[in-house]
Amino acid sequence: MSIKAKCVLFDIDNTLLIKKPTIQEKVYEAARPLLPELTMEDVERAYASSELWQGEQIQRENETGVRMPDGEYLQNILRIYRDALGLPEELPEELRGVFMRNYTMEYEPAPGAAETLETLKARGLSLGIVSNNTSKVRGALDRFFGSIVISEEAGLYKPDPAILELACKQLGAAPGESVYVGDHPFDILCAHSAHMPVIWMPVNPYMSVPEHIGPPEHRVESLSEIAGLLE
Repeated sequence: MSIKAKCVLFDIDNTLLIKKPTIQEKVYEAARPLLPELTMEDVERAYASSELWQGEQIQRENETGVRMPDGEYLQNILRIYRDALGLPEELPEELRGVFMRNYTMEYEPAPGAAETLETLKARGLSLGIVSNNTSKVRGALDRFFGSIVISEEAGLYKPDPAILELACKQLGAAPGESVYVGDHPFDILCAHSAHMPVIWMPVNPYMSVPEHIGPPEHRVESLSEIAGLLE
C-alpha cells in the first residue's frame, strides 16, 4: 500500500549519510589482535545491541528529564561490547579510543541519496531532516530541505515525537500528511508517537524491532525504493 504524503522527513546517520570508516570497522580493526577469531558479523551484532540500548536510554532520559553523564554512558556502551565480544575488562588504548571517537571520520552520501531527493523534490514534496546528532552533519545535501531539525540545536531527541512535530510545523504540514524515513527501531517509535507513518531502512542485518514498538508501514533496502511508495 502506498503512502499519501505532502512531506517526507529523513534521518541522517545510516539513512542519507554514511560514516566512513564505520565504528564497526574500527572496532573490528582494533579488537582483532585481541580476538583472532573475531568476525565482522560478531561486531555487527554488538553494534545492533548497543544501538538498541542507546534508543532505550534516550527514551528514559526524555521521560525523566535526567541526562546520563557522558562517562557513564560510555561505560554502558563498553559493557555491551565486552559482553557481546568477550573483550577484557581493561581495553587497549587504541580500542578505547575507538569508542571515544578519537579517529578521523567523514560522512559520505548514501547510495541513491541525491537522486532520491531530487525525484521527491521534483514532485513538489516538502523535505526535511530530523536527526539525533550535532551540527557537524550539515553539509552537501542541505539544499534539498526546507527544514533541518538537529537534536543538539533543538534540545529535542528522538523518540520524543515533538522533534518530528517541529519539523512538520516548519514545513507547514501535519504529521498525518508526512512520512519519516529512518534506520533505527526507535525511529519507528518516534514516528508512530507523532501519528506519522514510517519507512524503515535498516542497514544492520541484526537490528530487530522490539515488540512494544511494532512494525513499520514499509521496510526498504535502499533509498531508491522510496519514491515508488509515495503518492
